[in-house]
Amino acid sequence: MADVHNRRGRDLFGLCRRLGLDEDEANDAVQEAFLRMWSESSRGTVIVDPEGWAFRVTYRLAMDHHRLGRLVELLAGRLSAVIPREELDPADRLAVWAAVDHLPPRQRAVVYLRYRADLSYERIGIVMGISANGARNDASAAVASLRRRFSREEGLR
Repeated sequence: MADVHNRRGRDLFGLCRRLGLDEDEANDAVQEAFLRMWSESSRGTVIVDPEGWAFRVTYRLAMDHHRLGRLVELLAGRLSAVIPREELDPADRLAVWAAVDHLPPRQRAVVYLRYRADLSYERIGIVMGISANGARNDASAAVASLRRRFSREEGLR
């Protein structure tokens, strides 16, 4: 692995840059490719052509980065098209999303994708690499936590 890194690290970095990744993204992709190579090797996988394998994985990581960018653009477009409900006080909306910011990261992401981006649990599962039921459970736990928080705050008033 070290010899592939020494011989081809710059070429892998150059491939990423040519594929449109910025310097940090390219460094991350090359590092991730070598991390995956190390992981596969430690599991006993024999990599017959380490250089070819490294180029293939690096290329795929760069393409994944572009796909993620397109997904973000798609979500941003959907979010900008969302028309806010007039019956909800903007201060209340801010309070809810501020409370969401205090949820555990996975629950926070599921709540955002479900209730702000309006994705189905199946799509959330695909985006996050979890099952649809896992997304449902996270959303349910998050909503329960938010209800408890706001009911406590309501009791203090």
